[in-house]
Amino acid sequence: MRLAPLAAGLFLAFAAPSFAQPYAEPYELLEAFYAPYFGGEFPEDETQFRSAELQALYDRDAEITPEGEMGALSFDPYVDGQDYEITDFEIGAAGIAGDYASADVTFNNFGEPRSLMFELVREDGGWKIDDVVSNNPDNPYRLSDIFAEAEGAMTPE
Repeated sequence: MRLAPLAAGLFLAFAAPSFAQPYAEPYELLEAFYAPYFGGEFPEDETQFRSAELQALYDRDAEITPEGEMGALSFDPYVDGQDYEITDFEIGAAGIAGDYASADVTFNNFGEPRSLMFELVREDGGWKIDDVVSNNPDNPYRLSDIFAEAEGAMTPE
C-alpha cells in the first residue's frame, strides 16, 4: 500500500522536467508539446511552447473575437483536425540555422497520414514554436496566415 504514494511521487519528480523550460533542443520542445496528445492532460497555459510572435497572434485573436464567437481556429492546427487519435508519431531531425530551426512532425490521425513542418525560434534561452505549416493536399495552411486572414475579416477597413 505504501508503494502507490512513492510511485506517484517518483512519477511527478520525473515528469516535472518535461514541463520545464527552456527546451535546449527542438526535439525536446516538440516531444513535450505533443505529450498531452498521448497523456490527455493539456496545460491550461501553452505560452511556454510559443514564441512571443506566435503568442501575440493568439492574444490578438482572443482580443478581436466577439464574446461567444469562435476565433480564427476552427480546428487544432497541431493535429490537422478537430479531433485526434494519433499513431505512428515521429519527430524529424531539425535543421538549425542560428536562432531558427525547422522540424517535420509526421503521424497518422485516425489512420490518415499527416505531416506538419514546425518553424521554431530560440527565445529566452530555449526553443519555441513560431509557426506551423501543413502541406497536406486536402488542407494546406500556415498557422500565422490563418490568424492574419481572421483579423482581416474581423477588423473594419
